[in-house]
Amino acid sequence: MKTYKQLSILLVILSFFGCSNDDDNNGNGNQPTNRELLTSGKWYNESVTPGSYNDCEKTGYIQFSDNGTFTIESFDLNAGNCESFGIETGTFTLSNDINISVLFEGETITAVIVTITENSLTITTDEETIIFDKTEG
Repeated sequence: MKTYKQLSILLVILSFFGCSNDDDNNGNGNQPTNRELLTSGKWYNESVTPGSYNDCEKTGYIQFSDNGTFTIESFDLNAGNCESFGIETGTFTLSNDINISVLFEGETITAVIVTITENSLTITTDEETIIFDKTEG
């Protein structure tokens, strides 16, 4: 009887550890990695704390590529017109699946991914929290 009880307890314990958390999977059994999500298209400015973006600034975006490069286009109002500052490029690295280091115009900026989904990206730097989404404006 003692062996049966120990075996039952062992099976209960194994059932907890043997179950995966793939109940929310995307249909193919594999969750996209943070890198796959990060490089899945343009991320548009949504909000920044402290501060805020105006509607023109919200058309700005960053797009990360699989090869470790990124493209950024920023916009701002100039005499009432929404104008692009041009397209700039740089490189990035993603370590530990959450730490981003961006080399842009000779400066390295580090950030941490707080949350990332297919449609939303929140990062923090030493100075601010920025939220991006997949919707322009």
